[in-house]
Amino acid sequence: MRYASNILRLSGFVLAAGLAMASTAMAANTPTEAANKKTVLDFYAVLNEADATNTMKERIPDIVEKYLSPDYKQHTLILPGPGTDREKLIGMFQSRPARPSAGATALPRQRTDAIMAEGDRVMLLTSRDQRDPATGELKPSYTFNMFVVKDGKLVEHWDLSPGRAPPPPGGAGGPAAPSAPPGN
Repeated sequence: MRYASNILRLSGFVLAAGLAMASTAMAANTPTEAANKKTVLDFYAVLNEADATNTMKERIPDIVEKYLSPDYKQHTLILPGPGTDREKLIGMFQSRPARPSAGATALPRQRTDAIMAEGDRVMLLTSRDQRDPATGELKPSYTFNMFVVKDGKLVEHWDLSPGRAPPPPGGAGGPAAPSAPPGN
């Protein structure tokens, strides 16, 4: 009986140690995943700083050159104008009016709430407090972003923000809509 009790205790310890090691391994990022997360965080830090200092118009071409691949693809935001998605992104940021940096009308700083990486994909959840038009109350507004990062450059981007609907199935980079079974 004592032998069986020791075996059970030892088995429980081995199982608990194995689970702890497995969950630690699953939670840890590879060096590439950590570098990919850093690329995304650095990109957002530079964008936020340019926004806060009202220097976006002048700085966006250099920011894009440093962080976006020449074949960058924007999947969910319809960018206006001619050219590549990368050129359209520059045009969008350059055409935005300057944002007030102080006072009641200033846009609050964006916060990073979570970041996760799996292989070459990085998911980022950001938020900022915004006034609810109905109540005037400050509430967090969340944006989900997903990037593909290769060789230290952002190659693809998807996002979903309040007030913007995702693309329809089968359109603008989304999965193809399931087809109806024959006879329906």
